Amino acid sequence: MQNPMSVEDQFQLSERYARERGWEVTDPYADSAISGTVSRARSDFQRLSADLARGSFDVVLAESIDRISRDPEHIAAFYKSARFRGVEIHSSNRGKVDALTLGLSAMFSAMHVEELSQKTHRGLEGRVEQGFSAGGKVYGYQQGTDERGAPVKGKRAIDEIEAAVVRSIFRDYAAGLSPIAIANRLNEEGIPSPSARTNRRSSGRWKQNTINGNRERGNGIINNELYIGWLVWNRQTFVKNPQTEKRVAQPNPKSEWRTAEVPELRIIDQDLWDEVKARQAALSKRSAKIKASDRNKLSAGQTLRRRKYLLSGLLHCGLCGGKITVAGSGKYKTYYCANAKEMGPSVCTGFRGLRESVAQPLVLSGLRGELMKPEAYEHFRKRFHKRLVESQGAAEERLRIHDARLHELETKERNLLQAIEDGAFSPVINERLNAVHEELTAMRDKRAEYVRRRWSCPRNCRNSTGRWWRTWQHRCRTRLLPAGPPMNCMSSSSVWWCIGTKMRRATGSRSRATCWRCYANRRRENSTPCVVMRFSRTLVAGAGFEPATFRL
Repeated sequence: MQNPMSVEDQFQLSERYARERGWEVTDPYADSAISGTVSRARSDFQRLSADLARGSFDVVLAESIDRISRDPEHIAAFYKSARFRGVEIHSSNRGKVDALTLGLSAMFSAMHVEELSQKTHRGLEGRVEQGFSAGGKVYGYQQGTDERGAPVKGKRAIDEIEAAVVRSIFRDYAAGLSPIAIANRLNEEGIPSPSARTNRRSSGRWKQNTINGNRERGNGIINNELYIGWLVWNRQTFVKNPQTEKRVAQPNPKSEWRTAEVPELRIIDQDLWDEVKARQAALSKRSAKIKASDRNKLSAGQTLRRRKYLLSGLLHCGLCGGKITVAGSGKYKTYYCANAKEMGPSVCTGFRGLRESVAQPLVLSGLRGELMKPEAYEHFRKRFHKRLVESQGAAEERLRIHDARLHELETKERNLLQAIEDGAFSPVINERLNAVHEELTAMRDKRAEYVRRRWSCPRNCRNSTGRWWRTWQHRCRTRLLPAGPPMNCMSSSSVWWCIGTKMRRATGSRSRATCWRCYANRRRENSTPCVVMRFSRTLVAGAGFEPATFRL
């Protein structure tokens, strides 16, 4: 940051130079703490150029030439304009400026800027290799201290409240919630966003891009590797656009990245991180096949949020292993092998077609029968118990976040009341006090929602947990079968928890696969299409299986 006295010192030197020559100073120009490599952002430089064009003075005097501009292009254009107007340029340390002096000064100024940038970059790289921050605050951390409790520049320490928010974001995303839904939940709970305590102009609200960010550039909450104990620096370089004079981020090759292991800063465990990355990879694979129709490429993301049909992407041909597509409308919707339909019998001979009204009941009846077997339920119970333990821990963290926000509001209310008692009453303070009191009352009423009683998962499926189990099956039967496009999102997602897309060619009636699979095949004796189900016990206890009590 520029020393405020520096500008005054430069004015004093220039005024002394002017007095010695009997000149009258008409107007001072100064752009304090603004880079000399830009022109549009410097209001007084723009004013100086405008006054030059109007002929408001005869001489331009500066402490040195680089005080006018450090950019060779800008200073050359200013010099040409001054010569055209018959205005001389002087510097208090070199006198009258000619073309040679101007050229050499501009060249040395550009070299100084480039050298300073390289030295700064080298210094930051050394800080990163030592595990220190290279600048910028990261959500979930606060400034670290030494043994005496004194702040240490560049050292980070975990902020437990913000870290709990970060963990809740990762858990929600891994459970299938969209970034918009997560942002909405955080805003409803009154949790300030990362920009709330900065000098940036911001509403202080969470947005989906704050969570999702850009996976390739490593920004966004769910892409920050610092949360798993890895400090990654120099992913991108900021370069000024010569037309707009604004900084533009350009990605650096991986060979130029600098990393340092900082295990003491880990917030997210590896399993949760891997779940989030797996979901991102799955969405990226799907979005790569979707062509966006709008300018901002948002339509592809909208398409990812919904499936048109219940069995979209799940049915595969039992003859060639290719995907099955649907054709027709209404009650005549029929599934066909895409390879046979589009490539001909040389690739796949195909089958007559499988009506949607036949395929859905067959798939769901298989699910209902297999899911109620004791071994399937036992596998589910173990996985569900693990999820219950994680959910109860998440509830405790959510309560801690809520209480921290409650304490913050109570402090604000006390401070505002104290200000009024001290005589600082005004309509603005009174309005703010009412707003804080209203938010505080709402937060106190909500606290009971975060206090959860502990649950356990019984060992057989004939008790209450079994009723949840059977309720979910009943939901599949009653909600999915009559539904038409677009499918009910919650119900469709529930079935997708159980039906996988990994396919292998069916070689026999007793073959087993590694996940739930559906085959559309044909019986060789009469060429009648049918669905062949191959089941296994690899159930996943996910959001589709959880009772409403555990929506954390």
